[in-house]
Amino acid sequence: MLAIEILKSVEEYVDAASFKNALNLGAHEKFNVSYLAQGEYNLNYLLESQRGKKFVFRINTGSQMHLQNQIAYEYKALKLLQATGVTPRPFFLDDSLQTIPYGVLVMEYLPGEPLNYKTDLERAAAAFSRIHGIEFSEEETSFLVREPGPFTGIYNEACSLLEKYFSCPQRQAETAKILEKVIKQAENRKKQESYLLADPWLRVINTEVNSHNFIVNSLQGTCHLIDWEKPILGEPAQDLSHFVIATTTMWKRDYVLRNDEECYFINNYLKKLPDCPQKPTFVDRLEMFKYFNYLRAVSWCAMAWTEYTTPGRLLANQDTFKKIELYIEPAFLKSIFTCK
Repeated sequence: MLAIEILKSVEEYVDAASFKNALNLGAHEKFNVSYLAQGEYNLNYLLESQRGKKFVFRINTGSQMHLQNQIAYEYKALKLLQATGVTPRPFFLDDSLQTIPYGVLVMEYLPGEPLNYKTDLERAAAAFSRIHGIEFSEEETSFLVREPGPFTGIYNEACSLLEKYFSCPQRQAETAKILEKVIKQAENRKKQESYLLADPWLRVINTEVNSHNFIVNSLQGTCHLIDWEKPILGEPAQDLSHFVIATTTMWKRDYVLRNDEECYFINNYLKKLPDCPQKPTFVDRLEMFKYFNYLRAVSWCAMAWTEYTTPGRLLANQDTFKKIELYIEPAFLKSIFTCK
């Protein structure tokens, strides 16, 4: 397992005087290093100093966005978002790939639990409103990916991902047939983005807002959105639509929001969101994004299925693979796209 293999390298890395100096720690400070969590393209370790200071040591192993410097992109996004107060503060970046052959980011450790859809919707709404409520300058956001159109971007990504599945000899015939129909429908539906392009509302959005990318601390009454692997400059409705759809709520929690829960979440978000010209049309924008967020979810799963079934994948998570298999089952695909 890569997480275990690389642990010794992390322990040696954080014992260097240069690293401690970068974090304003004494040269004799020692860290206890332990495995924390694993994503599809990253490994995360917990650093705990002798004096009780805690940090997250994040190692990047690949890029969903096909970026040459994925870890620097995440670091810049977190530096920008510090002003929101609901994202982890970044402290250190090493994108040299020398001591450790992967990008390294050290950020704030936030104690708490993953988001619970039954109890934490109001807190999540407040966090989203803080993130989407800040309008950054063009200069500040110039490094962020900006799609040519909100639906075109997702459509193009889906086409690229599905191409890998369609060309896979082990693909499931019925699944491929359904996905071919879905992508054709998306080609027609993406024309709806002219409505959004005529009245754009651009903010820093996360694009991957599942429950385990949130840390909720009930004692402190806080909620942070912690994983900023794939932020873009885009429509806030894309984030909220992604948050409420079944492929997201089922991903880690096996939960599907009821209509009243979705309305409660959206209403709380709109109450806390600063006024802006696009606010009255937000619900319409959110509904338009649902089809494309479902498309993005299942096309990624189709691509990931080909990777998981090919020997030599660097990181693998069996719980993730089970969800991947479920989401590309013909019955599931028909259930989410029938009425979309």
